[in-house]
Amino acid sequence: MTGGGPPHAAIERCRAEHWPAVERLIRDTVREISPPGSLLVEMCDYHMETGGKRLRAIIPLLAAPTLGLDPLRVRPFAAACETLHNATLVHDDLQDGDTHRRDRETVWKRWSPAQAINLGDAMFYYAVALVGRLEFPAEIRAAVTHLAIERTIRVIDGQAREFLLKEDPAPSVERYLRVVEGKTSGLFEVPLVGAAILAGAPPGAVAALETAARHLGVVFQIQDDVLDLYGAKGRGMRGSDIAEGKVSVLAAHCLASSDPARAAKLRAILAKPRDETTERDVEEADALFRAAGSLRFALDEIGRRERAVREAADLRSNPALHDLLVGLADAFLEPIRSVVG
Repeated sequence: MTGGGPPHAAIERCRAEHWPAVERLIRDTVREISPPGSLLVEMCDYHMETGGKRLRAIIPLLAAPTLGLDPLRVRPFAAACETLHNATLVHDDLQDGDTHRRDRETVWKRWSPAQAINLGDAMFYYAVALVGRLEFPAEIRAAVTHLAIERTIRVIDGQAREFLLKEDPAPSVERYLRVVEGKTSGLFEVPLVGAAILAGAPPGAVAALETAARHLGVVFQIQDDVLDLYGAKGRGMRGSDIAEGKVSVLAAHCLASSDPARAAKLRAILAKPRDETTERDVEEADALFRAAGSLRFALDEIGRRERAVREAADLRSNPALHDLLVGLADAFLEPIRSVVG
């Protein structure tokens, strides 16, 4: 990974060097294009203050030097990627019924569902405005804008498919992965592929980055599913995905692999209203997952996807970029390292 040392250390160095300036870019742009006194500014500031890893901003800044690009020129794009990601989080919190994000009330809970929709909508356009601040030729900015719009549509389609998956009487791992490769991978493709476009990378490298980003997205989402039960996710309770009725990789595998009685038991837990789901329900779901081998399946799928990132052959001509991608996969798994082993 660029800068040497463990991958999380490189991420932290990049964050310390660039995030303050990227954050100022976001704040300045939001204020410049919003009407005076707009509630959107207050809500956007509030949501961004909930924090996070800022991975979508950090990734293009880490990728830039491996592609021969000055990271300082990429800062507006990093800001756009982070804003785009957070737009989806504002909507996700509302759609998932999450009342807290990292111990703070979510936007819809603090203001209202309608205002959360307004903010999320606005943030998609703030992201486009940030791309417009890139000091690159117009055709390059247009290509990056097209990428962001196309992948955003894919992310929203993934969100729609996730709700269909919740209603599916027999959800499969294959359908789960299709959701993830849209909803989660899309938001990793934007920063990686966008950085390659800005650098004028050849088509083969761009395509390889797109493939690697798809696998990285699956690694990230599966670790997030595992983290919900076996770590601190910052959403107010252990097993919030279970309370939400979400078809995680654990649930999809368990439903497809269990006998009818155990599958019916899990469906009943997932069907409970969120506020009626108890700690005992979460423990029972965990026991069902373990009995079906679902945790083992999830960890094996993570391993398979990690290997796919490592085998992105077209990137081996750029060892620094290849090492960055492998390092990102490793960093993604840090929160569940005790589970992965």
